[in-house]
Amino acid sequence: MKYLSQGLESKKKVDLLLQLTKISSENIKSAIHDHLVGNFTINDSALLNNCKQGNLTHSINALNKIAEIVEKINELKYICVKP
Repeated sequence: MKYLSQGLESKKKVDLLLQLTKISSENIKSAIHDHLVGNFTINDSALLNNCKQGNLTHSINALNKIAEIVEKINELKYICVKP
């Protein structure tokens, strides 16, 4: 399941999720921002930031897995809190 959508994410959310990864390339990070925040296609984001499309796709998939874990943690808060 996709937890991150092209052009619909906030810069702050993407920055926080990136902190939970080992992604260190500034080019990849900028391309991720262009795709998830700026609504560029993966291909355009890769070209604008001088990185390989395959590497960008792999990094976005990894970031999506992190987002899934964060969502599941957030869901636990709602399950554990009883009114």
